[in-house]
Order: sequence, then C-alpha cells, then structure tokens
Amino acid sequence: MSLAGKLFSVYSTRCIKTFDKAAGSPVDSQLAVLRELLKTAKNTEWGRKYGYGDLPDPEEFRKRVPVMDYETMAPEWHRAFEGDRNVTWPGHTRYFALSSGTTAGNKLLPVSGESIASNLRSGGYLISLMVRRGGPEKISCGKFLYLGGPTALRKRNKCLYGDASGIISKHIPFYVRHRHLPDRKTAAIIDWEEKTGKIVEKYARAKICAVSGCPSWVSLLFGKMQEKYGKPVGEIWPELSFFVSYGMSFEPYRKTFESLIGRPVYYVDTYSSSEGGMTAIAGNAGEPMRLIVDNGVFFEFIPAGKTAGQSPPRLHLGEVEEGVEYSLLLNTNSGIWAYPLGDVIRFESLSPPVVRFVGRTSTCLSAFGEHVTVEMLEKAVVSACEATSSAVRDYSVCPRFPATNHPVPAHRWVVEFEKRPEKPNKFMRVVDETIRNENEDYDTHRTNDFGMVPPVLCEVPRDAFYLWMQSKGQLGAQHKVPRVICEEDFRKLTGQEAVTG
Repeated sequence: MSLAGKLFSVYSTRCIKTFDKAAGSPVDSQLAVLRELLKTAKNTEWGRKYGYGDLPDPEEFRKRVPVMDYETMAPEWHRAFEGDRNVTWPGHTRYFALSSGTTAGNKLLPVSGESIASNLRSGGYLISLMVRRGGPEKISCGKFLYLGGPTALRKRNKCLYGDASGIISKHIPFYVRHRHLPDRKTAAIIDWEEKTGKIVEKYARAKICAVSGCPSWVSLLFGKMQEKYGKPVGEIWPELSFFVSYGMSFEPYRKTFESLIGRPVYYVDTYSSSEGGMTAIAGNAGEPMRLIVDNGVFFEFIPAGKTAGQSPPRLHLGEVEEGVEYSLLLNTNSGIWAYPLGDVIRFESLSPPVVRFVGRTSTCLSAFGEHVTVEMLEKAVVSACEATSSAVRDYSVCPRFPATNHPVPAHRWVVEFEKRPEKPNKFMRVVDETIRNENEDYDTHRTNDFGMVPPVLCEVPRDAFYLWMQSKGQLGAQHKVPRVICEEDFRKLTGQEAVTG
C-alpha cells in the first residue's frame, strides 16, 4: 500500500469510529449538540431574548422558541450582514450563503466559522465512508473533482457572500488542497458554461478518482466530455472510482451515469443544504442515508401534514418513529434556529438513524387531489428506465387541466432521454403503474380513466433542460431542475404542446 493509502486508511478508521459511536447513541449525541448550541449562543441578542442560559431540555426549548421561517429570521440575519455583532450567533458572521431557495426565493443565510468547520468534518466522514467501500488505494490514487458553485465571493462591508459550496471550497485545508480540483482560478468562474468548458479542456488527462456534484449538472459535464473525446468518461479518467451526489436524489440518474461512465463505479448519495451543510450520507449504493448526529446541527421533526398550524408538534430524535414522514427543522452553529428546511424525510431506522428523502413540503403534484410526492415521481422514473432499458437525463411533470380537446385531466411528463426507450408507450405505462401502486388517491383518479387519463409523454430534444434553465439564469450547482412545473414553464420548456407516445 502506498504512503497516501496508509494515511487515508488510518484517518478513515478514526473517523468511522467517531461516526459509528455517535450513531450508536443518537439521542444522547443530539442532546449534547443542543446543549452546546444553547451554551454558545446564550449571550447573543437572540439567546438573551429566549433565555438560552436556563433552557433545561428540548421540550422547554420548543416552548420558548417558535418555528422561525426565513421571512421571520431574515431581519436578524440582515442586521448581521450589515455588520452587527452577536445577533443570533456570537461575534461577527463574515460569510453569508446566497441560496436560490424554493420556499422564499433568493435567501441570505449566515455561515459561521464553526459551521464551516462542521462542513469540513462532514467531508471527513464522507471520505472515510468512501474508503470503507472502495479501499484506501482507490481514493488515494488521484484527485477529487468538485463541481460546486463559484468560489468568487462578493463583498459588502465586512461580509462576503456567494454560493454555499463556494464558501466551503475556499476553506479546504492546505494539506489536502493539492488533491482537489478544479484549481482556484477555474473554481472562481461564475459563468457555468465557461467553467465546465474549462474543466473539459484542462482535466482530460488528470488523474481523477472521484467526482462530486449535483447529478443533473454533472451529467451535462460528462456528456460534454463524451462528445469531445468520443469515449466514455470511465475511459477518459481510468482512475475514476467514485461519484458523490448531492442536492437531489441520485436514483433517477443512475442509468444515465452508467451509460456516460461506461463501467462500474461507487455511487455515494448525500443529503445537504445551504442551511445545514452535509447532514446525511448513504453507506452503500441505493440505501437510505445515515444522519450525522454529532456535528453542530440539532434536528427537529414535525409530522408531515401538520406544518400549517401555528403550534405544530415538534419532536427530537428520541421521539420519532420508523416509517413516518416528517418535515425537517434545523438549529445550527450558524445561528439558525427552529428553521423549516422545506424537506420531508422518512426514518428507515432509528439506531443508527437512517433517513430517506421523500420530497418538499411545498412540492407535491396534486392539481386534482392526487397527492403525488417527489419520491413517487422518482420511483416511477427508476422503474420505467429499468423496465425499458432506457436512461433519463432530466424530467419534469406538469398537470394538464380539462379543455375542449381534452376534457379529462392528465399529467404531462416532459422527459429528455440519454438513452431513448424502444417503446415509449411502455415507459409511460410503467410510470403510471408504479404511481398507482404507490398512491391510493392517484389510483382512484385513474380508475376507469374517470378522474385522470393516462400520463402523457412530452419528449424534448437533447439539452432542452439545459437551455431552459439557462434562459431563466439558473445554470449551476446551486440550482435544481424542478420536478413539478406550471403551464408557463411547460410551454417554455417544450416550445409547444405537441406530445408523443
């Protein structure tokens, strides 16, 4: 084993031991995090207002501190952004993440030095789990290409703001920076097309052992590489052994990545947000993700469907149940308190705590009362790809309301294929059957085509999603392709209402 491999092996063993110890006592680990957060913030304006100095337990914490959405917290964070100290977190908050949130448009979120350290620690857990899966030599033989947001930050008074992933990238320790790509100049490029073009040109001969990024955008990068060099990415980068996914579920993209890479690699799914950083990692391909419980984030959970009330029940990790869906609240070491992330998760296990991302509280396809979640859409795509040996580059779904020429409602699936199914009708039939099996409301609407007719395939040409996102000024790792779209976006994306299949 090489020296680098030995160092990775020793480091990962220590990290995994810490990770497993915390996961073995998840409730104690979480309560310790809450105590530390309250202790650290007790002398801030926020901490004094809510009496953080004498909060004995999570029950009293949730009695005193109500759920705080972005609109409620923004005035406090904006004061810190203007330079005020000790607002919701001690001292001066130098960094702010500019997030294109789905719940409140563009948001400015505080990023403290402590949360940057927590993010880097999560990265250590990630590397360690990768070493455990593939061995130290596969991660020590090359470099890690991180396709994140631009590291170029803008300045306002004493604060810097920009993409959350760009902020973290700027703080990668010097002793591992030489293993990290792209280089600083390329990483700072704001224009997405320019950045990916530079990567394609500069790193074709680099020893890349791992790539990380949002699947929808990395698939476009891989497509550019395959087009330019005429061979799969796995041949361009023979050392490539890992793809680390963040920002959205990887499973709908699996077939596309298998086609673009051309050989097996390890796929690692993670769960992250601008507010909390990386908070869960999948141990093995296709498995749900293990929650990181000892890293500066205290989680709270509201049973899904009860978020609209003024005093929804808030649970900590010791009060949740397996198989139940919860919307997620975060309390973090950046001074983010009782904050609804807008994500819905489901516990597959409690010890260790293992979760599966289900969807968004604000994203549910239910124009006609069918209540189809993002998780159901993703499962339908995966099933249809497997059944038809096809691969999807991207997709969105738009409801079709009754009109003279189509009096019964339907779902229109806008799909861009990497590998087109020989029988598109079969693809849509499997989509329909999968959702019917998953969802009683949808099945009731579909029975005898009374409430809804079968879903319609609206196939779009290659790069249609890329061009659509470009037209909205939403290229780049911080922007996600929406799974549910409105009529206006449907028309812009497809150019017409013509359907196939």
